[in-house]
Amino acid sequence: MDKLILGIDFGTSTNFVTKYDFNRKDAVAVDNMGGYTSSNIFDNCIFIENENNFVLGETAKNKMHSSPENYFEDIKRFIIDDKKSYRIPNLGNKEVTPIDIATMIFKTIKKKVEENYGGQEIDGVVVTVPYSYSKKYRERIKQIVESAGIHVIKLVEEPVAAAISYGLFSKDIQTNKKEKIAVFDLGGGTFDITIFNFEKKDEQTARIEVLNTDGVEKLGGKTIDELLAKKFMNELGVEYTDFTKEKERIKFQTELQQATKRYKEELSNQEEIDIYDTFTINSKLKELEIDEFSRDDFNEILKNNNILGQIEDALDRAIYDIDLEPSDIDRVVLAGGSSNIPIIKELVEDFFGITTESKKNLGELVGHGAGILAGLAYDNNLNYEVIRKTSKNIGIAKGNIFKPILFKNTKYGEQSALYPLKLVNKDETELIVNFYESDVKRIDNENCEKIGKVIIDGTKFPTNTIYISLEREDEKESKLRVRFFDDKKQLVEDEYLEDA
Repeated sequence: MDKLILGIDFGTSTNFVTKYDFNRKDAVAVDNMGGYTSSNIFDNCIFIENENNFVLGETAKNKMHSSPENYFEDIKRFIIDDKKSYRIPNLGNKEVTPIDIATMIFKTIKKKVEENYGGQEIDGVVVTVPYSYSKKYRERIKQIVESAGIHVIKLVEEPVAAAISYGLFSKDIQTNKKEKIAVFDLGGGTFDITIFNFEKKDEQTARIEVLNTDGVEKLGGKTIDELLAKKFMNELGVEYTDFTKEKERIKFQTELQQATKRYKEELSNQEEIDIYDTFTINSKLKELEIDEFSRDDFNEILKNNNILGQIEDALDRAIYDIDLEPSDIDRVVLAGGSSNIPIIKELVEDFFGITTESKKNLGELVGHGAGILAGLAYDNNLNYEVIRKTSKNIGIAKGNIFKPILFKNTKYGEQSALYPLKLVNKDETELIVNFYESDVKRIDNENCEKIGKVIIDGTKFPTNTIYISLEREDEKESKLRVRFFDDKKQLVEDEYLEDA
């Protein structure tokens, strides 16, 4: 029996699970994951029935209406928030964290997949992460999946998975021809733009090299939904703080989110729609009614809230920071459901001067690539070389100034240049050095994240001078190796970065 190897696209809004098929040399969707009959993509939401029973997707949404306090969505946004917690009525008001809820989601995925395949246990999984997400997030997501009883083969960045999926099976890409491909991935919670060199040798052999990546960590379909929700709440004349009952507020907020998502999708297909919904607000039924709400009205919301401006800025950085011009890009591939919003798609096509390309269902592209990458770990007949690079600068603080050591776009496994440090005095026996991830020059809470520290034994450096270098290892993606050299630049010792 073939091993049960999965790719999981764990998104802000939706999930998609694939299984590597050893006969087809391809990843195929796992059916019946979230209650849908027409799609294998399922909403990333969960309803907690009791300690041992959780339901996902459409089934969870149906149960939400009767008991919203036991229903959760958007949990991906909060798994590195150490202050957030929830009390769950169906667990006897037990307090749980976002990590706990995400673990429940993966436990349910594991259970349903193994039921689908006759009780066969999952041998391993490749899980996707946004390119811009930090070391802390990557460590958390790996911890969550393994706590759910699933072996993590590796984590893969979402645009890398999208490029694998698109490039390997696109009949338009000629063999033995190098192309520069941009993957534009505007998903539910994050936005990535990634530039690749892509070369396909044959239908089962290819090479990808990441050239640059950029984006906005907290920009996605959910951001747009929240802007629409704000407009609708203004029309209703209500704020979340107006509710006297928490249960009613949660139900209203969830139903409003579902309505905004539905109307947003309708405006992608129609120039004008009529909006009508009813909501219960403090035990009274209120009507939301907007006649002839046009796509132009929707576009103005995006313009006025700088959604388009943030996208344009990221496109500029992704191209010009590596000394390319938009005309150097051979193909632009769309991934993530929000990439197809007409004004956003038009912006991208105007920037690059070419028509964008996509598969029929953008939501499947990333999960499909993750499944192929999972197969690489076990199938020697599938030859795919992926040259991955760091997505952010990594360095130290000098006062409030960030000093990068391992620069963005350094290849995984490549050692940085040596960086000099000084002990304060010759009698100093210990030096604690904190490391940060950042793309800005000044240390601040919003744009810099402390990712770890090292403690240097000063007695090993009698001349008071220390040189350090950094390396992010490919096989241990969350690990950073720090090397220490003396004044003659001879290696003294090396170790992995400790948690901050």
